[in-house]
Amino acid sequence: MVVVTGREPDSRRPDGAMSSSDAEDDFLEPATPTATQAGHSLPLLPQEFPEVVPLNIGGAHFTTRLSTLRRYEDTMLAAMFSGRHYIPTDAEGRYFIDRDGAHFGDVLNFLRSGDLPPRERVRAVYKEAQYYAIGPLLEQLENMQPLKGEKVRQAFLGLMPYYKDHLERIVEIARLRAVQRKARFAKLKGLTVDHQCIGVCDKHLINHYYCKRPIYEFKITWWVIASQGWSVHFRDSF
Repeated sequence: MVVVTGREPDSRRPDGAMSSSDAEDDFLEPATPTATQAGHSLPLLPQEFPEVVPLNIGGAHFTTRLSTLRRYEDTMLAAMFSGRHYIPTDAEGRYFIDRDGAHFGDVLNFLRSGDLPPRERVRAVYKEAQYYAIGPLLEQLENMQPLKGEKVRQAFLGLMPYYKDHLERIVEIARLRAVQRKARFAKLKGLTVDHQCIGVCDKHLINHYYCKRPIYEFKITWWVIASQGWSVHFRDSF
């Protein structure tokens, strides 16, 4: 009787080296798919969330309903907790968002009941509303002080031709003259174009070198003089 083992005769060379066929036998296909293969062949299941969601926002803990986070569809929070995206959890099982949570409570209060923050927190909460893309909250905050005043101020300045260009020029002249004369330079220190505060005076700003109040608190006469540059005169308060 002849027994066939299915193995080919030993193909090792006399010098003891393996042939190419022996080397290939040492690299067998894995019995289970690799992570890359699994990623292509196995679809990811949607992440499911409980009705009551524990949150960890940068170390600050909150608890709210899933429906609260999904209240407005076109927001970052609604998208995050839609199940289409994976959200990591901390050691206690809270869903973690890597963001400072100091003002997240104000965001939740708006989503829960439409409550708005007090004036001193409006700017900070506005930044959070921008980050989480909460349009309704942004709209309401823009109608509150101090953002409402800033909005009016920017619209007013938008009516002035070349305002920022002229402001940069006038501030630079003021800096140079203040340095040369060593007068009142300390009062100009820290003034930037972003602040757009160009002083309270009854003469040309370049002769004063300092700034006291925001421009939108005053009525302004603005004109351009071809031969002398331009001038700004302040009249009375609103």
